[in-house]
Amino acid sequence: MEFGEYIRSLREKRNLLLREMAANINMDVAYLSKIERGNRMARREQVIAFAKELKEDENKLIKLWMSEQIVQMIKNEKDSTEILKIAEEKISKIGKGKEIE
Repeated sequence: MEFGEYIRSLREKRNLLLREMAANINMDVAYLSKIERGNRMARREQVIAFAKELKEDENKLIKLWMSEQIVQMIKNEKDSTEILKIAEEKISKIGKGKEIE
């Protein structure tokens, strides 16, 4: 499920109208609608606001949001799987305190 669709499903599950949620997180209704439809990407601070408003695990939402950003960045690259493997190796080195190349 895409990030925006997930936000919409959480909002609807909690019986919040679009305008109610937008007002509660100080966001324009049209902008929130575009995020839910996948026409706009939320910013990190907005993802945190969604988590608080929807009483959802912040880390879960950030992971979903960030993974979608990565997909958007490399979806049209012919070697996207290879790019992800290289990135994973580099992240693993960072976790072990090593310099990345």
